[in-house]
Amino acid sequence: MNTVDKIEIRFREEDVNWDELAAIGILKDELEEAGELTTLLCGEKTGILSLSLVLLGADVVLDATLQLVEKRGEVLLEVVGIEPAETDR
Repeated sequence: MNTVDKIEIRFREEDVNWDELAAIGILKDELEEAGELTTLLCGEKTGILSLSLVLLGADVVLDATLQLVEKRGEVLLEVVGIEPAETDR
């Protein structure tokens, strides 16, 4: 059995509203390039990603993990911001 056989895909790409995510700045192509699309479709948390989002008309830049979840039959994307490490100044 190769490693691909061990991957359990919980969500299909068609389950995700990519247009809605693109509107806030999360692009499928960028997730694929970062090697995180399969992780996301498996229902697992991605690694930490640097995101530049547009939320309620405001530009928000943050590091976060992403995870697809199903709530009430709808596939939703959870964005969990990562608190930046304190730096010595």
